[in-house]
This record gives sequence, C-alpha cells and structure tokens, in this order.
Amino acid sequence: MRQVYQLNDLAPAQLNTDGLKTVRLGVLGNPIVHSKSPQMQQAALDAAALPHAYIRILAETEGTAFEDMVKHLRGLGFIGANVTIPFKKRALQLADTADALSSLCGAANTLIFHNGTCHAANTDGPGFAQAICEMSGTSLSELRVAILGACGGAGSALAAQCALAGCPALTLVNRPRPELRQLQDTLSPHCSGHISTCAFAERDLRTCIENTDLIVNATALGLHPGDALPLPAEWLAPHQLVYDIVTHDTPFRAQAAARGCTTANGLSMLLWQGAYAFEHWFGFLPDIAAMRTALMP
Repeated sequence: MRQVYQLNDLAPAQLNTDGLKTVRLGVLGNPIVHSKSPQMQQAALDAAALPHAYIRILAETEGTAFEDMVKHLRGLGFIGANVTIPFKKRALQLADTADALSSLCGAANTLIFHNGTCHAANTDGPGFAQAICEMSGTSLSELRVAILGACGGAGSALAAQCALAGCPALTLVNRPRPELRQLQDTLSPHCSGHISTCAFAERDLRTCIENTDLIVNATALGLHPGDALPLPAEWLAPHQLVYDIVTHDTPFRAQAAARGCTTANGLSMLLWQGAYAFEHWFGFLPDIAAMRTALMP
C-alpha cells in the first residue's frame, strides 16, 4: 500500500490491496502523511475481522478538489471517511444531514455514506470528553474549562462539546477576532453554565486561568520545535488539569507537569474520536485496546 493516495491513485482496480482487503475508508487532509489514523483504524478493522483497508488521502485545497474527491470516494463505494485540516468546515457543507455537534460548531471530522446519502458527524467533541474522563476520572459537566485557541477548527468543536456537556464555566480564549464573540453567542443558548471570552493579550487572562479546573491547548503552539508556550507556566497550579491536543509531548505539557498539574497529550482524544467514527460506520464500538496498541510508539 502507498503511504498517501491522491485522486489518480483511486481507481477501482487499485483498491484491492492484498487480495483480502479492499479500500473502503480513509482520512482526507492536506498535509496528511503524518496522520496516525490508518494504523489505528486498520487495527480496529482487523480486530473486528472486517475485510476493509483504511488509507491516507491527500486532497488538494484549490477550487472544488475536496468536494470532487468526496464525490469520487462515494462513487467507489466507500463506507465513509475521516476529515482533518483544512477541510472540516467544507465536509459539513457537503452533507445531507449532520449531528448536533457538527451543526453547532460548523465543522465535521467524520462522513458516513449510506444508501446514496452523506451524513456528517463530529467525533472530536465526544472523543475529547472521553479523554478527559480517562485522564481525570471527572466529566466535563463538573469542570470549569478554558479553551486556548477556541476559534480554530478543533477549538470550536471542543468548546461546543463543553457547552453541550453543561460545563459550569467555559472561557473561550483566542486572539482578538470577531469570531470569538460570535462563538460565545452561538454556544450560550446551549450551555447551562456561564460562557465568557478573553483575548490572549488581556490583563484578565491570568485571573481567568487561575479560576479554571481544566486548561486545553487547542492552538498550533507545540506542533513545531521552538514554539512559544500558549501561556506562562507560572500561571498554572498543581490542582489543575492541562490537556494539549497535540499528539506528541510538548514543552507546555512538560512545564505544566513540572508545576504539579495532571497532564495528557492528544493521543487519547485521537483514539476515542476514531473509535466513535468507527461506531458511526459499523454500528458498534471497536476494540479499543487494539487501537491503543497501534498508536504506541
């Protein structure tokens, strides 16, 4: 199998990988070569004895290339697809129907093709909720949460999940943008707790962070060596939870741990969002242990 497939690689004759498995699922993005989804989802498919293969698919960003790719996959008989950066909003726009979370946050990471229709779902939110429960033994409904980078594709989904879960307090943190207040206005009717906003440069940010139980780094800071921290580590306290959605360990997580915080990286969210996507496609949860083992370095 190829590391990455493009449109010209996806002809019916090329989808039979080894005489036993046929490509029927994949993850679309740009870039995509780094995605860990294939190793995780293939482990789930194999554990369930399903004769399908799951691949990485590079979709071009220009024009209607993404939409054409999704149409092509449907024509090939794909069961569905995961969608990552930068196509999550476009994925939702393609769907005939959508779940509550993707409709609320305006983005979908899972497409389900069935009987000629396309359904969109966002499993990032439920995956995040399960990851936090696994990390802390506590549900989102009991935590005061701050989302750093709340206006991003991932951040908005996590913020929407927190709102739907009934967090007692939710702080949306971002650079000053009109979308920040718009996100607050969109989520407030769906949240039984209080939603506030704060820009990274505001003086009140430290106070906001100090009055929070869970700090989530949904920014891109930490993806690359030498990135700045999203917050000064000295603002953190030992009783706090720090979750970094980057799937490798970052300086921010290391410094939070050094301050005594309970921390985790984004591998657990990746695992659970993938498990819930699998459930959408097949109607049952996969073998979580097999998926977790496949994600180990």
